[in-house]
Amino acid sequence: MEGHMAGSADAVLANGLTAEQQASVDRARAYAQELQDTVFKDVAEAERRRRAEESRPPPGTVNPGLLGGVDARNLSVLSRLYVGSINFELTEEHLHRVFSEFGTVHSVSMSKDPATGRHKGYGFVEFEVPEAAMLAMEALNGTMLGGRQLRIGRPNNYNVAVMQGFPPPPPERIYVANVNEAISEDVLREIFGPFGEVSACVLAPDLSARRHKGWGFIEFAQAAAAEQAAAAMNGLSLANVVLRVRPSVVGGPLGPGMAALDEAAQVPQQVADMAASVSQSIAEAGPAGSAVVLLANVVGGRSEVDDELASDMAGEGLKCGRIVKVVVHIASDEELAASGNLSAEVSIFMQYAEPAAAAAALELFDGRWFGGRRIAARLFDPDRFRVVTSADTMVFIP
Repeated sequence: MEGHMAGSADAVLANGLTAEQQASVDRARAYAQELQDTVFKDVAEAERRRRAEESRPPPGTVNPGLLGGVDARNLSVLSRLYVGSINFELTEEHLHRVFSEFGTVHSVSMSKDPATGRHKGYGFVEFEVPEAAMLAMEALNGTMLGGRQLRIGRPNNYNVAVMQGFPPPPPERIYVANVNEAISEDVLREIFGPFGEVSACVLAPDLSARRHKGWGFIEFAQAAAAEQAAAAMNGLSLANVVLRVRPSVVGGPLGPGMAALDEAAQVPQQVADMAASVSQSIAEAGPAGSAVVLLANVVGGRSEVDDELASDMAGEGLKCGRIVKVVVHIASDEELAASGNLSAEVSIFMQYAEPAAAAAALELFDGRWFGGRRIAARLFDPDRFRVVTSADTMVFIP
């Protein structure tokens, strides 16, 4: 009898396992399924919520494509222009001023000759919205700037197929740029009212300056009114500036416009002045001989940080010398409170192999325009750098 029972336990099943081994496998599978239904499900849901929060456009966004769920990288491709035949005496700041007439300039980059330090006569301009890029290309291609005829078009990586799947632009909507800062949404609505009933008028808000950025969208009740308004108002002088108007390019929600200012917390002027004073003092007292450069005001906040930010900055920084690593540091609430600088949420540290390279990077980056912002660069104490970035995970090593 005992031998018969032992033989049953040791019997090999069709899958090559004994009954006891099969029972162990079944228990393991049941436990794994239990984890999948409980712990792992909760973790996956938490990760989904985190990603959704990170991808949510920042308050005050007036970008129909972004608000409509279009991938930001695809919008970036559509918002970028190639600019050729640039006068060699012109700088990135010159291009920034010229192209800002059509909307917020996100970044200006010009390829430079490492031997001479001069640009090669071409570069790239990226706007905040695709409509601005289309306007600039239509208006500036073939025009003279600094004695040379500009050649403006799409970069080599542009593919018309990228627009497939984008929300179609409503024919009733137009894009308006170069709006005088004294003109409000209500006034702009009245100005365009004679063309037909205006159902929406939003201007992109600058939450820090608490004014509009000079561009936005107007939507009419009828498509014919939008077509007439775009044709008649483009190039019209309004409040001593030339208005730029064209049909919209990408569909999606418009956002709240200037109403977002009512929801945004306002920094008291005294605090803003004190923060600026402290920042200036620290910048002037940067440690000589340091191989670490701190870049501030590169982005507006953590919502604008993406996986390519560190590598993008490294691509420019490598022109000055060998980089050990680039660290994107997002300040904690405690750090922000201690510094009093509410705009210093994101800092980028570039650690060079040699102090001379850091000094060259300081000259390259300080005052340079990037993403519509003017970068502030300074040398940073190496010991403090190691402490401040010890827990950071966004690190890029070239």
